[in-house]
Amino acid sequence: MTQASTRPTAATFLGRRRRERGQSVVEFALILPVMLIILLGIADLARVYTTMLSVESAAREAADYGTTLGAGKWLPGPPMDATVVEMQRRACVAASNLPDYADPDGDPTNGCTNPSFAYCVTPVVGGPCGPVNAADHCEDPLRATPCDVTVTLTHAFRLIAPLSIEFMGVQYGLPSTLTFSRDSTFAITDIDLAPGAP
Repeated sequence: MTQASTRPTAATFLGRRRRERGQSVVEFALILPVMLIILLGIADLARVYTTMLSVESAAREAADYGTTLGAGKWLPGPPMDATVVEMQRRACVAASNLPDYADPDGDPTNGCTNPSFAYCVTPVVGGPCGPVNAADHCEDPLRATPCDVTVTLTHAFRLIAPLSIEFMGVQYGLPSTLTFSRDSTFAITDIDLAPGAP
């Protein structure tokens, strides 16, 4: 009587390889959506971070203009109105490359709606920030302590992958839109640019 060979044949190897290949395709198909969501989440976090930096930089640009080279820019009436318009223009031009930037007329020099622009003035160190009050004399270059100007930009940002799930009426995860504010504060300075100034 002959003994049956226990060695695997070539057909057995081929069948095993086909099953393993099919198993790999199924595993890949299961893990691919999870990997794509993770990659989109990483891309969104990078976009959010760079957008926040750009919004902060635009707020700094506007606040810097409003405080540099003279408290006279804050004289009530046309000088102050022109200063505020120019601050908003500079903020919008600096933010015009942001994702989800919105400008109704397409011209950033006329203002924008996303990011939205707001400013306030602090007449006393540590005091509240509010609208310009003529009684505070922020336009006086000889004021003992200069007023601070704060520019706040608020930007609404849409995510690529919102990563949110609603379960039994409760929303879990990140929303599809994030809204964040960045501000910048500078003191009004009067730099004497006259030749021979000390």
